[in-house]
Amino acid sequence: MEGVGAFLFFLALRGEARREEVRARFPKLVPLLKALDQEVEAQGETFRLRKPLRLSWFAPLFQREYSPLLPEEERTLALERLLEAAHFSAQEGEPLAEAEGLLRVARAFQEGSQALLRAAYREALHRYGEGLGLLEKEGLPFPATALALLALAQEGFRPGGKGRETARKALERAKTPFAREVAERLLARDTKAQEADA
Repeated sequence: MEGVGAFLFFLALRGEARREEVRARFPKLVPLLKALDQEVEAQGETFRLRKPLRLSWFAPLFQREYSPLLPEEERTLALERLLEAAHFSAQEGEPLAEAEGLLRVARAFQEGSQALLRAAYREALHRYGEGLGLLEKEGLPFPATALALLALAQEGFRPGGKGRETARKALERAKTPFAREVAERLLARDTKAQEADA
């Protein structure tokens, strides 16, 4: 039986999962639900985590559960969620994540999001660029979340510049609602600005 950590990681990657999908992966579900008590909620046939995605709890879980041996879809989702957690942690003012292995990418994105939230777009570009460089060094593709956040920084730094193109790339790769929403919001805002100028 896979353990509590694997179940938390599974739900964190998916956001929510249908009962049949959960049972197929975790046949002994009842002990897991008892062990997690209030951390998981079931609504009808769907399970989801109650706690919001933050590096304070997701980074250690990522460190334990992430592996190059995971199926490609799960590795991709794990990186997406790691960067989402970095952004949400920046929004909540969480301390910077410990930086070891791929968590250095999360720390760079957390610092980038802190700068983005202060409208320090040049600094955000540098931090996001650092994180992208670490991903490239590891031979990993750029997650849509990384591109969506980069697009926000690009657009803030130079409105009408590369941000729109980067947002389109993010939208093409989007695997999570967060990446899709950030990219769509930027593209919609840019379209409205172009219509106002016409």
